[in-house]
Amino acid sequence: MKKTTIKEIEKFLEINLDEFIATYIFKDEKNIDELLKSIQKKFQLKNYPYKIVCLDISHTSWKNPTGGLSAMKWAILSKKDYRQFKIPESLWWNDYNSLKYCILKYFQNNTADLFILDGGKWQLNIIYDLPNKILEKADFISIGKWKARKRKWKLEGKNEIFFTINNEIPVDYNNFEDKFLLKLRDEAHRFANKYRKKLDSKI
Repeated sequence: MKKTTIKEIEKFLEINLDEFIATYIFKDEKNIDELLKSIQKKFQLKNYPYKIVCLDISHTSWKNPTGGLSAMKWAILSKKDYRQFKIPESLWWNDYNSLKYCILKYFQNNTADLFILDGGKWQLNIIYDLPNKILEKADFISIGKWKARKRKWKLEGKNEIFFTINNEIPVDYNNFEDKFLLKLRDEAHRFANKYRKKLDSKI
């Protein structure tokens, strides 16, 4: 992808993902294909990431935890593929089983080429407890804040990390592919929080 094209795309990313998607240079399908192939190569995915989804769990001291899932098809936000998950009260204090619940619920009637978890290596370990029929169809990675979660570490330049089965890849905030996936993660976070706040308002 040309440097001038990347810079133009990054400007949109800095403003708003929806606006970026609506206005973007994606009129050139070659650019989209290059982007997705680059993501596939970077994370050594078995699947071409045509459909990418990201799951985030939102809660306030584990009251009304909810799952929010954002989705992209062909690198464009697909709002009709967004999903919200109301986690059963019996799982409220078990974040591992809450995460597992949302994933299993999603794959009952949906598919994904790349499934991103908002979390670290611990969250990615969920794959060892998922049915093979899911793992055969989808690649899984996670995005962890690790030390970058705290302000003092941000000031020292600590990066978030992409976790795959075999690797830990520091997020490069100047890399277009990384910024692209982080924006999708942020969209999942926004969507999950919106649903949780809606449930909180009914209490």
